[in-house]
Amino acid sequence: MAEIRSTLDLIMERTKGMTMSPQEKEELRQEELAKRARGFQVKLLDNPDHAKEILSPLESMGEEERAGLERLLWQGLVHDLPTDRDALKYVAILRRLSPAATKQRVLDKIESDLKSIAKAHGAEEKKALARERKRLEAFGISGSAVIPKLSGRSATGESQRLAEDMKRRLLDGV
Repeated sequence: MAEIRSTLDLIMERTKGMTMSPQEKEELRQEELAKRARGFQVKLLDNPDHAKEILSPLESMGEEERAGLERLLWQGLVHDLPTDRDALKYVAILRRLSPAATKQRVLDKIESDLKSIAKAHGAEEKKALARERKRLEAFGISGSAVIPKLSGRSATGESQRLAEDMKRRLLDGV
């Protein structure tokens, strides 16, 4: 009777002598680092007050791996930087990641610009809510439980311009 070979034996025989090229190994390492950086980013955004605990595993990594992970984490946060109120949360996390004084000055400027835009946008939003409440009252809909939905709320041109400028400045030299 012929020898019955297992699937594992067949796989081992066919892959004998096959290895990954150095370029493939580096690509695989970069993909793994990008996944880990994205994981850190998600954890930081979910719980920014515990950034120190979340980032503590970085201290036990090798210098090259840690530097690569920090760079990818920084780039991911800057790339995903929103133009609404959540941007302040991103700025707070970026502050903790970069000790560089130049980046801190850029973050200070971004934070002050975002706060002034939010203040102006808040005043506009209050006016729009008052207009919408009056419109609803004309239809007989009123009361303390009425909270009108404002449609067409998107980032202003100023917010978009600021976002693109800050992303460029934060990524300079990274």
